[in-house]
Amino acid sequence: MRKLTLLLAVLPALVGCDKLLGSPTSEQPGGQLGTFHVTGTRASNTCGEGALGATPTWEFNIDLAHEEGTIYWGTGTGYAAGVLAADEVSFSVVSTSVVDMRTEETLAYPPCSIERRDTATGTLDEAVGDEPVPGFTGRMTYQFAPTADSECIDLVAGEAPLFATLPCSMAYALEGVRIAGPEQEP
Repeated sequence: MRKLTLLLAVLPALVGCDKLLGSPTSEQPGGQLGTFHVTGTRASNTCGEGALGATPTWEFNIDLAHEEGTIYWGTGTGYAAGVLAADEVSFSVVSTSVVDMRTEETLAYPPCSIERRDTATGTLDEAVGDEPVPGFTGRMTYQFAPTADSECIDLVAGEAPLFATLPCSMAYALEGVRIAGPEQEP
């Protein structure tokens, strides 16, 4: 039961990776690039097979927008800002969050918080003429590490471990294909 409770507490954070990046704003900023269907294929995983419910592949849709020096990663609940390089095709979006891993069932355990760092990097495909950007390729990396003064050994060596080791990371190769936009509905 403890593993299920922890998994339910943490899984939305992993599965919602497409939604976590940055500090979202609800209004669409910059010029719209379109809506993209993204497929992530696991490239590496030191967290353990099935850690946090992660699967070898996953799919989601995002909206991308841009303005000078900034790319916006939109999830339907807001836009996260990242860096768009001077070449206007290379981008990076980074987010860090801390999750308290203790539930009502584990309050007697020592404190344990996990810092999660999400990094999306990629390259927009070249647009031809007046056509919108047709897609992008990239990489999404998730890093997990106990915060200072955390005692999280039960997450690795407990009766129902969530991770094979901590700190750990997972990385996915991303392939995004424009399915709508800039002025079309997906």
